[in-house]
Amino acid sequence: MSNNQKIYLFISISVLLYACGQDNRERSKIPPTPFQTESIQNTASLEALTDAIRSNPSLAENYYKRAIILHKMGDSQKALEDINRADRLKQNTGKYLYVKALILRDMKQYRDAYAFAQSAEILNVDTPELYTLLGDLSQQRNDLKNAEQYLAKSLQIAPYDGETYFYQGTLAARKGDTNTAILKMNKAIDMKPSFKLGYSTLTEILKNRRLYDSALAVNNTAILQFPKNAEFLVDRGLVYNKFGRLDSALVYYDRASKMDARRIDAMLYSASIYFRWKNYTKALEFYEKVLDANPETSKINYSIALTLEQLGSLTKAEEFLKAEVEKDPNDTQAIIALNRVSGQINSALGVYKAPIPIPVKKAPAPVAKPVVVEEPKKLLDTSRVRVNIIAPKKKVNIKTDSSRRLKL
Repeated sequence: MSNNQKIYLFISISVLLYACGQDNRERSKIPPTPFQTESIQNTASLEALTDAIRSNPSLAENYYKRAIILHKMGDSQKALEDINRADRLKQNTGKYLYVKALILRDMKQYRDAYAFAQSAEILNVDTPELYTLLGDLSQQRNDLKNAEQYLAKSLQIAPYDGETYFYQGTLAARKGDTNTAILKMNKAIDMKPSFKLGYSTLTEILKNRRLYDSALAVNNTAILQFPKNAEFLVDRGLVYNKFGRLDSALVYYDRASKMDARRIDAMLYSASIYFRWKNYTKALEFYEKVLDANPETSKINYSIALTLEQLGSLTKAEEFLKAEVEKDPNDTQAIIALNRVSGQINSALGVYKAPIPIPVKKAPAPVAKPVVVEEPKKLLDTSRVRVNIIAPKKKVNIKTDSSRRLKL
C-alpha cells in the first residue's frame, strides 16, 4: 500500500468516526420545537384560554388575555365583548381600560377610545404604548399640541419604539411637513419592520408626492416582509394606477383578489379600469363579483346600471337603478340616470311618463343667535358725588406782535 493510499484510508476512517459520533450526540439531544407561525400560536392560545374560561368563568384575567388574542386576530367585536366582561368582573383596572381603548381605536370609535385611554392614564398606567395611543387619539381629535406631548413622553420611556416614530410622522404630515413625515416613517419601519401600517401610509404619502419610484420601493419591502398580505398588492396597484400604468395595476389587483376574496376594493379598481378602456363586458364581470361578495357595497347597483346602459341593456339597467334609488331616495346621481334610461325606454315604446323629481337639498335652518341681556347701566348719583365743573375764562387776552407787517 502506497503512502497516498494510507493517507486517504486514514482520512476516510476519521470522517466516518466523526459522523458516528455526531449521530450519537444528535440522538441524545432533545429534538427542537417545530416552528409555528403566529396564526397557529394565536389559535392555540385562544383554545387554551377558552378552556380556562369554561373552567372558571369568574376570572377576569382570562377574558383580558383572550381579548388581546382576538384583537391580534382581527376580531375586534369579540375582543370588545371579552374586555368588557373583564372590566365588569374587576373594575377600575388600568390595563383593561388600555386594551379597551386600543380595540375601540381600531373600530374607529375615537371619542370613546380617548376617554378610556385617559382613564387608564389616571389609574397610573405608565407605559409607552399608552402614551403612543394617546398621541394618535389626540391627533384624531385635532389636538396636535397634546399629541406632540404624549409622543415625546412615550419616547422618553422607550427611545427606540418604531410605532411612536410612525405617529410622529403622521403628526408632521398633519402639520404639512411632508419631508419630516417621510423621515419619521422610514425610521419607524427600520425600527419595527413588523408594523404593517407604516408601509401602507408611507407608500400613500410618497405616491401623493409623485415620488413613484420611492413608493414602489417601500411597497416592495412590504410585500417581501408580508408575502401573504393582499393589502400591499392593492397598494402597489394604486401606485401604478396613479401614474398611468393601468396594465401593471390590473396585474396586482388581480393577484390581490385571488389571494384574498374579501378584497372587493381590488375588484372595484379593476372594474373601473376596464370601464375606462370601454371594455364594458369585463367591467360588468367584476362588478357582478362585487355584488355577489357584498350586496351592500356602496353604489354597486349604480355602477352595474351604467355598465349595462353602455352595453345597450336598458331594461336591466333600469332595474338596477330602481334598486339604487329605493336604497337611497336622495341619491341624485341615481335618479338622474334612472330618468335618462327610463326616458329612452319610454320613447322607444311611444309612452310618456313624468320623470322622478330631483330632491332639493334644503338649506340648513339659520341658527338663532343667543339673546344677550345687558345689565342696566348705573347712573352717576350727583347728589352724593361732588363734581368740579371747569368754567371758561370770561376774557381771552391775545397779544399782538406789532413788529409783524403785511408784506405786499
